[in-house]
Amino acid sequence: MVARSGPQSEPATELAGRDWERSLLVERARGASLGAGQAVLLRGPAGIGKTKLLSVALDELTPVARTVLTVKCPESGSAAYETVRGLFEPLRLTEDGAESSPLLSGSARLALPALLPDRTDETGPTDTYSVMHGLHWLTAGLSADGLVVLAIDDVQWCDEASLRWLGFLLRRAEDLPLLVLMTQRTGHERSRPEVLDEISDPLSCLVVDLPPLTTEAVGEMLHRAFDRELDAAFSAKCAEITGGNPFLVQRVVSRLRGDELSPGAEQTALLDELGWDVVARSLLDRLPRDAYAVATAIAVLGGETIETIAALAGTQPGPAGAAVEILRANDLLLGDGLDYAHDLIRSAVLDTTSADERVALRERAARLLNDSGRPAEEVAVQLMLLPGDPAPWMVGVLLTAAESAEHRGAPAAAAHYLSQALKHDPDDVTLLAALARVLGQTEPTRALEYLEHALGLVHDPRTRAPLVVQYALTSLEVQNSLRAFELVDEVIDAIDAEDGAENTPADRALRTLVEFAYLISGLDEKSTVRRVGRRFRDYVPPQGDTAEERQLLGMLSSLGTFQGRPATEVAAQAEKVLRIGDVAPGGWAVLGASLSLYLADQIDPALDALTALIEHAQRTGEAWTHTLGRSTRAEVYHWAGNVSEALSDAQLSFDVVLQESWAPNVVMPQTALASALIRRGEPARALEVLDLITRPRLDRFTLEYHWYVMARARGRAALGDLEGALTYFYRCADSLAEGDISNPVLAPWWFDAADVLAELGRPHEGLDLIERVEESVHRWGTTRALGMLRMARGVLTAGDAGIDLLTDAVHTLADSPGRWEQARAEYLLGRRLYRRGDGEGARERLRRSIDLAVLCGDQLQLNQSLPALSEAGGRLRRSTASPADTLSGSERRVAQQAIAGATNREIAESLFLTQRTVEFHLTSVYRKLGIRGRQDLARVLRKT
Repeated sequence: MVARSGPQSEPATELAGRDWERSLLVERARGASLGAGQAVLLRGPAGIGKTKLLSVALDELTPVARTVLTVKCPESGSAAYETVRGLFEPLRLTEDGAESSPLLSGSARLALPALLPDRTDETGPTDTYSVMHGLHWLTAGLSADGLVVLAIDDVQWCDEASLRWLGFLLRRAEDLPLLVLMTQRTGHERSRPEVLDEISDPLSCLVVDLPPLTTEAVGEMLHRAFDRELDAAFSAKCAEITGGNPFLVQRVVSRLRGDELSPGAEQTALLDELGWDVVARSLLDRLPRDAYAVATAIAVLGGETIETIAALAGTQPGPAGAAVEILRANDLLLGDGLDYAHDLIRSAVLDTTSADERVALRERAARLLNDSGRPAEEVAVQLMLLPGDPAPWMVGVLLTAAESAEHRGAPAAAAHYLSQALKHDPDDVTLLAALARVLGQTEPTRALEYLEHALGLVHDPRTRAPLVVQYALTSLEVQNSLRAFELVDEVIDAIDAEDGAENTPADRALRTLVEFAYLISGLDEKSTVRRVGRRFRDYVPPQGDTAEERQLLGMLSSLGTFQGRPATEVAAQAEKVLRIGDVAPGGWAVLGASLSLYLADQIDPALDALTALIEHAQRTGEAWTHTLGRSTRAEVYHWAGNVSEALSDAQLSFDVVLQESWAPNVVMPQTALASALIRRGEPARALEVLDLITRPRLDRFTLEYHWYVMARARGRAALGDLEGALTYFYRCADSLAEGDISNPVLAPWWFDAADVLAELGRPHEGLDLIERVEESVHRWGTTRALGMLRMARGVLTAGDAGIDLLTDAVHTLADSPGRWEQARAEYLLGRRLYRRGDGEGARERLRRSIDLAVLCGDQLQLNQSLPALSEAGGRLRRSTASPADTLSGSERRVAQQAIAGATNREIAESLFLTQRTVEFHLTSVYRKLGIRGRQDLARVLRKT
């Protein structure tokens, strides 16, 4: 379909001096139609011909494009996602009933908050990423039928939310038949330079600066206008005074025609008199007073109805209509509409009024729109152009507009409205908190500054408490938990110190939230873990009857896990968190509870909870929660001895991290992937992945740092650098002790270090380490932990005593989910038996080790067990090779979804990847498995 709501079609013959640029746009369209997304940004000063070139190019592209959608951004500003709505309005996606459109199926449905400005969501603010994710898949769906062309005229005035989506789309356009054409006016201050740079930066975006027309091109325009050859001196003078600006040349033509003058040598002097006045001033000066008032009203509220324009001009629709006809007769208006033919005319009209008059006009326009019941964001657009502090009635409009923008996934727009409202009273605590909330999604550091200001104004602890909770959650984004922890600590003490404190349900809910904030901020960095433990030493946990209580229980179970309390105790607490199945924002309760459950060897409940969190994030388009959930599930799969699934989840999380450029400041996806790669027998690649992490102060964090150091140590050990590995294991031990973290399996450095020390021939040093952790292992008390302790002792103990300990470890681990630990124990026992001369017993143990390693997908163990079996004179009972073993984690997950019948688009949507990435993975799968396509996929993989 073709929808021309922006640049209007003009005769191609009027385009002079732009043949190269015109052919370039057509050539880019050809490349885009082949499935390689392209973008072109046409830049130049006002009147240089950007819109005309865009219009002519669209005329040529319309026959070959499946869908052409255009929009023009107004200089007066627009509400959040207004450009997006302008693009998709012709598809009837911005009106009632849009929810049922087949274009909004699957992830495209997440675009609804941007498309329907009056839509409200009772669940609260919409995640920005999810809206952009939905708009991306809406566009991808349109491109499934052929080339899609999106044309945005005057992108410098585009609303920020739409601009950010264009950048989001262009970064994912490599596999779409998509052409994005944009024009940008230069020569004025850009309101959002950093966002515009995001659009022009991608390699797929070609920036073209339009130069002034040559004298020859100006002569060509004049020749076409007057249908005869013109004096060369006249053409040269016209080019000089207009600066080769096509619009100004056209206005010269209109002036000469209006004065019934024939161009020639005798009119050359007249051009000196015209100068820049050729735009509009001479015509405006001759307008009647009523027509002039209407002209200024259109300059402020262009595109409105005649009734609205008349009201703003202080007249009636009849006289206003007559004034419009005068403007139209002088070629000032665009077609049959109520907007100017060019922004230069609009600017010239506004320049005829004083600054005070313009302010009064805009304020009257805002009141007019507000009194007529227009949406708050439309009114706010006018209010944002007013200088000074807003009046009280304006504050109410701005607050409503901010709430609307926030609910539609446009927090940046909401922040602009709230910042303007805050000028009325910079110490309004409610406004400060609201502004901090929306900034927390895009600029968390600035959000904390506003919260600090609000906290400086409030002294009552119960009023401070919600602000402190907000501060603590925002701080997690910028690693500012120490300051948050101190604030929460202070407010809890202040509440406790109050005499006669009430005990209403609201009071209890508030206290629960504050305690949750205390835990989540205090457990983030290891320096505060000890203080958290002291405060909650004799604490009676809640029953978990409310969402707030379940959040608190999730963090309490994490605290108990860090402290190494009995596994049965923390697991019982964690199970209460998950019994309802709700997913609170951020997924903190689920993540905290799953940590306790899986380390307590309650694998299935942890996997079920994380899978529910991941599926929830997929439905809502929350990419970060999805990534964090998959990373955590990868750790659970690794702990459960399922390297293939661990690798799959970790690789997909890592793919999203790379795609979104999150890698330097996040840790879990990389550590999860590195751990799986080491087990897969790729330690060098694992260390390369870890090298991508550059987060400041990483060594201060409780979970991420210790998992990172363990992955580093295991990678060094797998490469044969035993001393280097030991250094990292000891570093992990010291850090855990510094943070008063005594759980023996959270980061089991002692278990791996014992193996390394045995290889280095330093058993006594290893046995000393075992003494340090034995008490904590027995206190944690899981069968796996006890088996690991016996195996560590066994590998360090010589002779029959060591064999007995390893035998005991094998039997103990067989009753636990610790499959890869059992595979290791069988291997160590087999080697010891062989050295003692028991070849038959050794071979049996080594075969079991190999069977378990194959079951786990543990190539690292296989690389040791297979040569050991050969040395002991044994042969394999069956082949351990499988074609599926060659698949990467992402390839395996994509293949599984393909087997289940998901289309490439559905797979890409659910995994937050592009379709090209999915196609690449499937092609690789077919090649590795030696098959031709999907029809053979299930047969081959199910056999393996």
